[in-house]
Amino acid sequence: MLLQGKSGIVTGAAGGMGRAASELFTREGAQVVCADVDLGGAQATAASLGSTAIASRLDVSSRDDCAATVGAALTKFGQIDFLANFGGVWDGRNTAEIEDEHWDRIMDVNLKGTFQICQAVSAVMAKQKRGRVVLIGSIAARVGGEMGGPHYAASKGGVISLARALARRLGPSNVTVNTINPGAVESAMTANWSPEDKARLAKVTPLGRLGQPLDIARVALFLCCDLSGWMTGQTLEVNGGAYFG
Repeated sequence: MLLQGKSGIVTGAAGGMGRAASELFTREGAQVVCADVDLGGAQATAASLGSTAIASRLDVSSRDDCAATVGAALTKFGQIDFLANFGGVWDGRNTAEIEDEHWDRIMDVNLKGTFQICQAVSAVMAKQKRGRVVLIGSIAARVGGEMGGPHYAASKGGVISLARALARRLGPSNVTVNTINPGAVESAMTANWSPEDKARLAKVTPLGRLGQPLDIARVALFLCCDLSGWMTGQTLEVNGGAYFG
C-alpha cells in the first residue's frame, strides 16, 4: 500500500490517465479528490471508488476553481500529500492554422493552468513541510510535436521548465516536483487520430505499441509515493522508447 494514509488531488480524473491514476492510487491506500472540468465524469470516477474519493469541478485556468478544489481536499481529508496534474488539452493545428484563440486556449490550460493549481497546492504543502507534485509534459516537447501543433509542444516544454523552477523553490519545504513525458497514449485525446497514424506511431516505438493510461498512472504512483523521496526536478520519458534523449 504505497499511499496508505496519504491524500491528494488528481486532475483530469474523468477519464484516461487521470481516471487510471485515481483508481490505482486508491487501491494503494490513498484518499483522492477526483477533479475535472467535466464534473459528471469526475463524479462517476469518484463514485466508482467509494468513500475514499470525492469529486470536484476544476477548470485549471480558473484561479477560483483551483482554490475551491484545494479547499475541498483540506475540508474532506485535512491534508494534501500529492498532486497529479493530468488535466490538459491537445490541438494538432499546424503553424499557419493557429489563431490567437487556439494559442491562448492551449497556454491557458496546459501552462498557466498547471501553474495555478501548483500555486494553490504548494502553499499547503509548504506549511505541511511535505508533498509530491507530478506534472504531465509530452514527448512533443522533446521532438517538436509530430502530432501536436507547435503551440501544444511549446506549452508542454513550458511545463517541464516550470517543474524544475518549482522543484528548486519548494525543495527546502520537502516538496518534490517531477514531470512525466508520455508518448502517444490511447485516450480521449487521441481517440480521433486515424488508425493509420496510430499504427505508424506504434511501428516507430521500440516497444511496438501505443501507451495505455495505466502505463502513465504507474509512474505517477512512483513519483507520489516515498520510493521517489530523493528525486525532484526530473523529467521521466514514458513513451515505450519512442524518445531516448
